[in-house]
Amino acid sequence: MIRRIKDYIRTIVFRFIKPQVVTTHISVPNSYAQVGEDIILKFLFNSVGIAAPSYVDIGSHKPDWGNNTYLSYLAGGKGVSIEPDPGLFKHYQHARPTDVCINAAVGYGNADETDFYLFDEPSLNTMSEAEAKRRNSFGEYKLLERIKVPMLRLEHVIANNFTGMPDFISLDAEGVDFDILKSFDFENNPIPVWVVETVDYSVSHVKKKNTEIIEFMEGKGYFVYADTYINTIFVLKTWFEK
Repeated sequence: MIRRIKDYIRTIVFRFIKPQVVTTHISVPNSYAQVGEDIILKFLFNSVGIAAPSYVDIGSHKPDWGNNTYLSYLAGGKGVSIEPDPGLFKHYQHARPTDVCINAAVGYGNADETDFYLFDEPSLNTMSEAEAKRRNSFGEYKLLERIKVPMLRLEHVIANNFTGMPDFISLDAEGVDFDILKSFDFENNPIPVWVVETVDYSVSHVKKKNTEIIEFMEGKGYFVYADTYINTIFVLKTWFEK
């Protein structure tokens, strides 16, 4: 009986006096990455006092969409964007005027140029002939042509554009990511953070995870900071703990 009286009084009071609603707002920036990788990177670098991380962006398709480095670019980060597709490259020059934009491929050998296979869906472009044939065999997208593009060593890109090390590297080389990593000089280039695509291409949402890349990076002194299924964010243990 007493409880019903209290409920009745509360109903009458709230009819004339609205209760205050307290909300907590958490500021979350827009994500321009495929699966929010840039938000994770922002949190990581903010936690160590780096508001505008520097970067090398390798084959990220579009400069401001599905892109792991654009949020850092907007924050004022110094960057180098490398895109081998001539059609996509012109968009980088327009959208990233303060970046160093390079129309080339990052390679894993000593050649000055390489074959590059162009699809009618540019996100499938690749340096690998075997991967190009595999992707073309699915029949969803069509292989258009093979062109020659300049090829650079990643170590040279870093030496020519940074006084030290970039804060992170985003690597999406469509089928040759592991080859690039295996040929990279980790000892003399202790990159703090890598974002690497670690799934194989598939026409469905089910993609095979490349555990070899994860094991390789762990063997180079990195640990998995985050994994979005599509990409894995690796952090150098010595850098993180320091």
